[in-house]
Amino acid sequence: PPEHAGRASEREAEAFFAQHVVALHGVLREKGWHSLTGFAQRVGRKAAAERGARVLEEALERGSIARVRVEGSSENWLTLAETLPLLGELEAGRVPDAWKPLGPSTEEEMTLLAPLDMATARGRAMPLFGFDYVWEVYKPAHLRRWGYYTLPVLWGDRLVARVDPRFDRASGTLELLGFWLEEGMSVTPELADALANGLARFARMLGVKRVDASRVRPMRLAAHLKKAIGARLG
Repeated sequence: PPEHAGRASEREAEAFFAQHVVALHGVLREKGWHSLTGFAQRVGRKAAAERGARVLEEALERGSIARVRVEGSSENWLTLAETLPLLGELEAGRVPDAWKPLGPSTEEEMTLLAPLDMATARGRAMPLFGFDYVWEVYKPAHLRRWGYYTLPVLWGDRLVARVDPRFDRASGTLELLGFWLEEGMSVTPELADALANGLARFARMLGVKRVDASRVRPMRLAAHLKKAIGARLG
């Protein structure tokens, strides 16, 4: 009957979107999964909890989602079952072949993460990286600690710095209003080159003509960035 077909379709949709919530996060707290699947938007709180629990248990029984434990956490976490072999590779200290970069690695080229990047938004930078990050764009100027649009900087698998860029469209210049290394980090030739590579890519993405690093400290780093980025931008 049509009513049975409708119920089957709804259950399939629930399974599809529940799995994609886990896929989006990679590894997700089970409590977080219940709050993100959206059941509460359609039904009451109690019914939402019951429906969410049922959909999750069905996914676990099908084997599409698996529970895992994360070192240092007493909670249950969820991941796609197909990622378990990859996690096993990481646990053994190996980078899975599927994850090896096709271009420059994050060791060779720093990455400026967007304010709402999955890894850092909503306070995730602290538990994941020990990096205290708040997007200050909505704070009054006198309450900002870093800057209007400060971005976290990824090097390797660590967040090592933050930079406050501003794009001056009139002059076609990317201005670096500030750059701050995390405690314990120091300027080395490897760090300076990786930062220059990352900023050059960022500049090319924006289509800027030049990068003004004059306000970066220490001054020797600013001088290196001016020369290195200029060479990379041609």
